[in-house]
Amino acid sequence: MEALALRKAQNEFRAPIDISDLVIDERTVSRYRLNYGLGSDIDANHVVQHLELEYRLTRRLLESSPETRWKTFYECYTTLYKELPWLNLPRKDSIIKPEFIAWSSLIGPESKRIFEIGSGQAKLIRYLLSIGHSCVATEITPERGSKHLNQQDGLIWHNTDGVHLAEFEEGQTYDFVISTQLIEHLHPDDLLEHFRNTKLILKPGGEYIFDTPHRGAGPHDLSAVFNLDRPAFMHLREYTFIELAAALRAAGYKEVRAIFARSAERPHRSALYLQYCILWDRLLSIIRLGPRMENFVRSSWKVRTKLLVPRNIWLSATA
Repeated sequence: MEALALRKAQNEFRAPIDISDLVIDERTVSRYRLNYGLGSDIDANHVVQHLELEYRLTRRLLESSPETRWKTFYECYTTLYKELPWLNLPRKDSIIKPEFIAWSSLIGPESKRIFEIGSGQAKLIRYLLSIGHSCVATEITPERGSKHLNQQDGLIWHNTDGVHLAEFEEGQTYDFVISTQLIEHLHPDDLLEHFRNTKLILKPGGEYIFDTPHRGAGPHDLSAVFNLDRPAFMHLREYTFIELAAALRAAGYKEVRAIFARSAERPHRSALYLQYCILWDRLLSIIRLGPRMENFVRSSWKVRTKLLVPRNIWLSATA
């Protein structure tokens, strides 16, 4: 029943938009630069190119079948980063981000085997490698990931489709599987299989720790640049605590907890905090019953953040 309810919820958000209705003016360009951390050299032409390309690619991703999905995702993401190189410029940054410290605090000081799905430029996994863990990075396309490989740092890159991990990795191999800002990019029909496979490659008692944008505070992809009310581009589905907790339990995880991090040095896993966030999700779903309440729901996130309701879902699932 949980899997059926999840699939029904996923299908609600797949209707395409008409991009000819979208306005690209100075404010749009400004939001675009801010959303992707870009400079003043980016103009309206870049936005138009990105909009038209990602719209086409998103349709291909959503329409892909299980048999063609890996090939389709590989081709689409390779095309995205080749044709929009400003989205994947290497950024040298010697500052250790607070969130990296929070991730390392969750993993602990003893050396662990860690497998990251969707490593991007591998900044997080490189940091974990630098403090003594045994780390494997992955990406759907070399154009995004191993293109930035530094042969000197010893980081290992593996090949995977991000979903059927047990077909690429030995079972019960890793202490931790991690991903950050990944599952919103997966095809919604693959979410449960993704969770099942992360469990298969974890050692007994190992953890899958991941974060992803909360749907209620979004959208968070290119849709945000155009002030849309839902993700319409390559965030194929943004989720709630309710949906993800249900999917993780359906995948066979023994314990699911939300992560609360008042400080980077002391993040805390809590089943009680997860129930608190789920309660807010239920209240949110009631409010969303009225279409006129959408703007209120989005604007009220500042208030809910003060009530410890996160805009970003961060979960720990124990195998």
